[in-house]
Amino acid sequence: MARRHTSTGPVRPSGPSDQDDVFLENTLALSTWAQRHRQYLVLVALAVAVVVMGTLYYISYRGGHLQRAALELERVQQGAAFGDTTTAKAELAQYVELFGNTPYGDEARLLLGQLYLESDQADEAATVLADAADVSEPLGLQVAVLLAKAHEERGRLEEAERLLLRVADRADLDFQVRDALDGAARLRVLEGNFIGAVELYQRILETIDEDAPERGIYEMRVGEFRLKAEQG
Repeated sequence: MARRHTSTGPVRPSGPSDQDDVFLENTLALSTWAQRHRQYLVLVALAVAVVVMGTLYYISYRGGHLQRAALELERVQQGAAFGDTTTAKAELAQYVELFGNTPYGDEARLLLGQLYLESDQADEAATVLADAADVSEPLGLQVAVLLAKAHEERGRLEEAERLLLRVADRADLDFQVRDALDGAARLRVLEGNFIGAVELYQRILETIDEDAPERGIYEMRVGEFRLKAEQG
């Protein structure tokens, strides 16, 4: 049988020139694609540039806006402390409108709410304080207490009580808990709910040491209102 011969000649290795050819071919292909899609690439580049410039502008604007908010708040606070109350309320209201969405906005709302209450404008105080009464935040707790006072002056005792109980449930400091519970208990007394008031005064006692001098005050209140509840 005839033996089949196979070629055993040397195989030409892939050298640098072959790699250069591949690179050149890829480059030409990319260049051709870019030429065909030139308009699309221009639009993409413009869109990226707009986004980058817009982001940089927003960062710059935001930083300047916050700086202006801080400086303006200091100015209106000084005006409220030493100036005319009517003017201070107008400036604070304008501040809330311009900078109410900054971290300083709630400080201005708190101060404006205080001025409204001092001027017997409970409705206006409730309106400006409502957006900042977030009991999960330290400043929001202060706002909530003030808002409860506004509700009380408006005759909305149940709303005021509910808000104070929320403050008591979320506050971290004992004195904040006591003040909120004390205020809620006082409102229950005004509504004739003596048993409910006793429950809240007992909660206050749980936060006071046995040898604390103020403990006797709340123990007297528990006895007083328990007796009134029994008397009908």
